[in-house]
Amino acid sequence: MEGLAGDAALREIQVCTQDRGKGFRYSKVMAVPRPPRIPFRCPVEFTHEEGVTGLGTLFSLSLGGCAVQSDTPVSDTMLVTFRLALSDGSAPIIIEMGRVRWATTQEFGVESLIVLQKERKKLDWFLRTAVSKPASTDTMPSQAA
Repeated sequence: MEGLAGDAALREIQVCTQDRGKGFRYSKVMAVPRPPRIPFRCPVEFTHEEGVTGLGTLFSLSLGGCAVQSDTPVSDTMLVTFRLALSDGSAPIIIEMGRVRWATTQEFGVESLIVLQKERKKLDWFLRTAVSKPASTDTMPSQAA
């Protein structure tokens, strides 16, 4: 996919389909548009693959991922699970698995890899309807559950 690496509006994905009784089949990598990122702040609780749980503040959100500010160290390619505390008082949105795509001392970006359908619907609804409202940072996800 030469020529796509510098295009921030595109991302590469590998399409996976399931053949009857034959397992999974992976097709070629293809370019798809990145979901728009929305500036938004809300508390987040995450656990990374080494079992460490951290707290932080989400500051950018999309269907495809998020950016977080936190004192808990993470590194590139680390796998994480997230709980996003929303301002509307509803149950937190859970991202089952994400991969850290970039990390600095106190910030990191995550690509969402596994989001259950119920959680994706909640996230989609939230992004479409409530993202313009500022989130409260008084309640962390572990307290809201």
